[in-house]
Amino acid sequence: MDDRNSHQKASVIILTGFLGAGKTTLLNRILTADHGRRIAVIVNEFGEIGIDH
Repeated sequence: MDDRNSHQKASVIILTGFLGAGKTTLLNRILTADHGRRIAVIVNEFGEIGIDH
């Protein structure tokens, strides 16, 4: 690993909210925007049926 990259920290943003609050809309806009950042998404569904899938 290169020394220049070994000290970089990753930003973590947790997106939460009530049903219908616009979380998926916001996430889709962030993912499709041309901002030059690398983004990873982790989805954690607690219910038996996924709402957005």
